[in-house]
Amino acid sequence: MTHAPVTARDVVLVGSLVASSALTVVLGVVDPIGVPVLTSRFLIWNLFLAWIPFVAAVAVSRGSRPVAAIAAVVWLVFLPNALYLVTDLVHLVDGSTLWRHILQFGFAAWTGTLLAIVSLRAVHHRAEREAGRVAGWLVVAAAVVAAGIGVAIGRFQRWNSWDLLTEPDSIAHGTLEWARSPLADGRITGVALAVTAFFGIAYLTVWALTPGTGPGGRPPAQRA
Repeated sequence: MTHAPVTARDVVLVGSLVASSALTVVLGVVDPIGVPVLTSRFLIWNLFLAWIPFVAAVAVSRGSRPVAAIAAVVWLVFLPNALYLVTDLVHLVDGSTLWRHILQFGFAAWTGTLLAIVSLRAVHHRAEREAGRVAGWLVVAAAVVAAGIGVAIGRFQRWNSWDLLTEPDSIAHGTLEWARSPLADGRITGVALAVTAFFGIAYLTVWALTPGTGPGGRPPAQRA
């Protein structure tokens, strides 16, 4: 398949995401409490994980069909990590460094949300190219719901993406148990619904504002 060339907009997009990530790191490194403080360690690690679906989405967008299929699995498995940064705001506590941490966590949440949206946009357009518009939107809907569930399970059941490889049975059991009685633990259900709604609304907003795709994509008017 042919690929659209990397454009100036692609470079600006990636540069902006890198800059936002770097700002999050800098705010942690210069924290007067100490280097590295606990909040900075886990936040920077979570930020690293949030970049994995973005990289995978580029491979989905630009790779051959076999490569894109493998990358799509990696993308979906790690997609919740990008939105998980929004829930890290729960660690904010009052104190002398509150405003610094509000900025740091805010930048991290912003970056994670954008990484999730941009990566979904790239996958969305690849799905449209391969299977048509309806299939593309079905992929979006499934990914948004899966991401919301993944964030909630990760936050409250404490599973990580790689646990799908090491403990798939335990994850399946815990998820099915919650699915059978979603009202038994309102926290998981509430967060899953809230993140799903947030991600869906955020994606539709960006989709409505910009007709192009993510890195490696092509505006609809230029597709064959």
